[in-house]
Amino acid sequence: MFNHLQSLLLLLALPSTVFSLGTWENLTSIASGARQEHCVASINDTVYIVGGITSSPPNATGFPPTLSLAEAFSTSSNTWTRVADLPVPMNHCNIASVHGKLYILGGMNGDTGVWERTGRAFEYCPQNDAWTELPSLPEGTERGASAVGVSGDKVYIAGGLTVLNFLTEEQDTIATGLVYDTRTKEWSELPDLPEGRDHVGGAVVGETFYVVGGRVHGQNNVRGTVFALNLTATEQVWVEKSEMPTPRGGLAAAATGGKIYTFGGEGDTALLGPAGVYNNSEVYDTVTDTWEVLAPMAVPRHGTGATAVAGKVYIPGGGVLKSAGPVDVNDAFVPY
Repeated sequence: MFNHLQSLLLLLALPSTVFSLGTWENLTSIASGARQEHCVASINDTVYIVGGITSSPPNATGFPPTLSLAEAFSTSSNTWTRVADLPVPMNHCNIASVHGKLYILGGMNGDTGVWERTGRAFEYCPQNDAWTELPSLPEGTERGASAVGVSGDKVYIAGGLTVLNFLTEEQDTIATGLVYDTRTKEWSELPDLPEGRDHVGGAVVGETFYVVGGRVHGQNNVRGTVFALNLTATEQVWVEKSEMPTPRGGLAAAATGGKIYTFGGEGDTALLGPAGVYNNSEVYDTVTDTWEVLAPMAVPRHGTGATAVAGKVYIPGGGVLKSAGPVDVNDAFVPY
């Protein structure tokens, strides 16, 4: 209670912040069990979760294994279905939904306390329940934990992480961007972010790619910055928008109705205690360039993703402790 009150008092001091509400729906738990650092996207009324890690059973090194497991959640029937596994294990994968298919465009893997980048890319067709390998990310641009947005046939990727070493605490954040054309299967460059970001939210709203929050070279080096890139401009330049009320990394983000909804994440353990996990829910209005504070998460989490279906935002899984603590919680935020 004290932590939530303290956060509320801090938010009241921000002139661009107004207060809104919303409700949470508790849904059927993830069928396979606890999961975090997976990726989340939706096709029509179905939410997909791919890859990630689980806490049990650990491998011989004592670290949780990276998963290739993929599952589908029907928002209409509130049930889970196992679908074809990703061909290779990945965590922190970059995922997008384009024209009825899923795209996994790079990520992280490893089971020995060091997660390293991979540039392998795959397309999932739900009609065939099958994955097809695509051209990998260009050599030297591989990354996971990036901001991802979709416009038309193209997937936009900004920032990300190239290595996460639990033994040395090395976390290498990058600022570079990429574009993948799902029609031509070709890669091209996107302007670099003004500063590197990983474990960051991303979405395209209208013709603008937004990169929200995230962190730089470590879990507690969080940012509240919002970068925006007009994808139709002759000269593409990132500009800064109004900052998030609560800077966070490892947050979940999804866009619907011209707004970007953000949930949970990791940050300042001095403020939040040993868990270091936020329950904050905040929404950014891309038209008015303002933030609203929403009803807090019933189960604070980081290391998950979010996706919007019919105006609701679905958030399956995640971790309830700093770095770890995967759970099988599956819930949805319903805006008022």
